[in-house]
Amino acid sequence: MSKPLILAGFMGAGKTTIGQLAARRLGYHFIDTDAEIERRAGLTIPQLFDQYGEAHFRALEVALVNELATRTHIVVATGGGTVVNPTNRAALLQSGVVVCLTASPEAILRRVDASTRPMLRVERPGENIHQRVAHLLEQRAPAYAELHYHLDTTHRTVEEAAQLALDIYHAEHERIAVRHPAGRYDIVIGERLIDQLGFALAGRGWASPLAIVSDHIVGALYAERVQHALRRAGLDSFVYLMPAGESHKTLRTVEDMYQAFAAGGLERNSAVIALGGGVVGDVAGFAAATYMRGIGFVQVPTSLLAMADSSIGGKVGVDLPFGKNLVGAFKQPDGVFIDLDLLNSLPVDELQCGYAEIVKAALLRGGAAWERVQQLNPEDWRLAVHPDLRIGLRQTLLDAILLKREVVEEDPFERGRRALLNLGHTFGHGIEAWSRFTIKHGQAVALGMVCAMRLARAIGLCDPALTDAVTVVLQRAGLPTSLPAIEAEAVWELMQTDKKKRGKRLRFALLRAPGDALITDSVDERAAKAALASLKQASP
Repeated sequence: MSKPLILAGFMGAGKTTIGQLAARRLGYHFIDTDAEIERRAGLTIPQLFDQYGEAHFRALEVALVNELATRTHIVVATGGGTVVNPTNRAALLQSGVVVCLTASPEAILRRVDASTRPMLRVERPGENIHQRVAHLLEQRAPAYAELHYHLDTTHRTVEEAAQLALDIYHAEHERIAVRHPAGRYDIVIGERLIDQLGFALAGRGWASPLAIVSDHIVGALYAERVQHALRRAGLDSFVYLMPAGESHKTLRTVEDMYQAFAAGGLERNSAVIALGGGVVGDVAGFAAATYMRGIGFVQVPTSLLAMADSSIGGKVGVDLPFGKNLVGAFKQPDGVFIDLDLLNSLPVDELQCGYAEIVKAALLRGGAAWERVQQLNPEDWRLAVHPDLRIGLRQTLLDAILLKREVVEEDPFERGRRALLNLGHTFGHGIEAWSRFTIKHGQAVALGMVCAMRLARAIGLCDPALTDAVTVVLQRAGLPTSLPAIEAEAVWELMQTDKKKRGKRLRFALLRAPGDALITDSVDERAAKAALASLKQASP
């Protein structure tokens, strides 16, 4: 990590003292923007305001921010109004990890000398200094709300606050913005990230309590830890645990969730945190989309599959007895927080299932992404003791996330290119349903990709060598590429309920080559059934 640590927020929140200590501990250079402007101008801030006015000062501030946004290995303490300017705010948010320090008005007035602060000059008739502070805080609140993290310093020592700011800084590795028709959200990737979740969600204006939705397996591991992270940031929460597994991805589970939300006191401006794999994310997201006609929603994926695919893009829903994801909605999350440390607690079969989605994404992206997947050898999935595998998996996961971001931004409601993400899924969903969901989603996707590649080869779309290469990559990861017990006719019938059909015709995502995919609804039924039947034979 070398990008800047940026401390923003109102005057008196502790930006300079906390920033100086954080810089010493990091071995970084410390820059106070107000002090730097004074040094360059040869005037104090009050003198600049008096002689040239606030507009001149703000112009100097913009120039300095643009300069700092290109630097690394620095800790920056911004002026209280710096981030109110949208240009400054965007530059800082894109360049570094931005922590908004907050404090109560009483603490602010204890810490600052109002006579040296031009912005605290009382200008309105009948206004006092306390009202002036309250007015400025209210005025700046929307700008502060956009900052990455919020850390209240009111009752914390400088040492405590500096350490918390450093913990936040070290936890975040990557931040990827996703834009959608109603706005945008960030995908944040890091380690020990769930311990900073409260600071990431504070300052968004959500009413307490927040609902943490998990299942009995994941909840036992991480729910208490997430609650602690929220409490540190002053956020109350309650936990609802649903039964684990695809068989519980049902409307009945959603109804139980609604009852828990009502009993817990969720309001229209509350939020749901989905802590779990794809099933938890899908069900909790559907509940959040429909409870009180929609409340806040945060994804904290704990499985590799959810990190690579289902937590991104806003598709949520539940299964019906005769088909997968037939009831659902588009509910864009307010944030996705991917903590790579959580992968260490996953069993091997769950890592393999997630890897199937990574292989799919690499095939669709092509180029270096497909090369990286071919070079990675995840035969031994013990991530904690294989740093090379951990690094390689992190890069291929990032490839998958970037592809998903690119596609869902272009086609947020799956009316065009987004259908390519169903490579292997049309077959795979039918295989899942046929197995009564005893075959895991990632395993079914792997089998579905084998079918899709064999279908593409049979109709002359792709080179036979590519089909073989995909099979080898899946086998090396321990994913299934054959299914001796498959009943091709029964699977085909279940595939007819696929929600992506058009004009009663199934649509298939197929490959010509890595990075060159197409959607077709003109696949011959016999060829598709033959691809399914080919799974009876063990792959070479």
